[in-house]
Amino acid sequence: MIYFDNASTTKIFKDVAEFMCVYSQENFYNPSGIYSKSIKVFSDLENAKNKLREYLGADDFQVVFTASATEANNIALSSFAQKNKKILIGGGEHSSIYETAQHLKQQGFDVDFVHLTTEGKVDVDDLTNKLNDSVGFVSIMHVNNETGAVNDIANIAKIIKNKTKNAIFHCDGVQAFCKINTNLKHLGVDAYTVSSHKVHGPRGVGALVFRKELPIKTFIFGGGQEQNIRSGTENVAGIMAFLMAVEKMQKNLKSNFEHAKILKARLLQNLGDINFVLNGNQENDSPYIVSLSFKTKGEVLLHMLEEEEIFVSTGSSCNSKHKGNRVLTEMGKDKTSTDGNIRVSFCENNTEEEVDIFCKVLKEKLDKIKGLNIWKK
Repeated sequence: MIYFDNASTTKIFKDVAEFMCVYSQENFYNPSGIYSKSIKVFSDLENAKNKLREYLGADDFQVVFTASATEANNIALSSFAQKNKKILIGGGEHSSIYETAQHLKQQGFDVDFVHLTTEGKVDVDDLTNKLNDSVGFVSIMHVNNETGAVNDIANIAKIIKNKTKNAIFHCDGVQAFCKINTNLKHLGVDAYTVSSHKVHGPRGVGALVFRKELPIKTFIFGGGQEQNIRSGTENVAGIMAFLMAVEKMQKNLKSNFEHAKILKARLLQNLGDINFVLNGNQENDSPYIVSLSFKTKGEVLLHMLEEEEIFVSTGSSCNSKHKGNRVLTEMGKDKTSTDGNIRVSFCENNTEEEVDIFCKVLKEKLDKIKGLNIWKK
């Protein structure tokens, strides 16, 4: 099997999965309890937050563990968006931001979307023109989950702070964390979202990290867990396993990045003699995500590859039930490109040999498609 859908989810590290069992079977106590074993588990959770702050360079930030990055993004919007202030959202945001913003718009909030460049980055000129003191909240993702386009978050943060007095700047860092530099002090953001299952941790764990002084609202009412922001007994086993996965990823961040660059370069070199479109920029995008378009249906190509135990996607799994590709359309891509899109996404466990096999099989499938007369002119 060749698995090239790591932007969707990653395989949990074996030792991380085993570590989860320790907190599921031995240290299973409720962290809200008042006896010593529960107090110890609560202390472990607090240490996990401190560790996450350390890895994010976020000493003066608060951490709220959530059930997913989607939940963390929803908390950010529901807390920081104000009805009397404009909301600016990047045109290529993950559906958990984009759809929530659309919902707020229906509720009477003043929401506007920032255009993307043809390379998939936020159009900084458009953002600058839309910024003024009426803006209260901005959300721009760090690395685009569809194309791998990397936004210059530090520069964007400076522009926002220079153009507005009190706007809160949130960044979805799911595809960036543990893959590129995510030091929040250097980036200048006010809030940042991360996810566990994108970095070989378990599913069901995310986090919103935000400046302590920000006015955050209760999102889930109940027993008052997580500083009364999202009640419910914490997923201790998942959270502790997440931090273990983060520690492993952070140790190899640079070498993993260089490995992904080699894989991406090899992929594009091997495909150089066939007709395809690279959606993005070869040099400046994240090497972990490659968006390719062919003159056929991406879904047809995906299933033909699946027959050979090769797994890719046609974009974000969270958008799989929606037709078209919103991000590529915002980049100015035509219908042929959006319909013919596949996303290849690497992790450090993928090999150059796998890339070679993928390219060989892909070319064979494309030749077969041409023979079936479903290749677009």
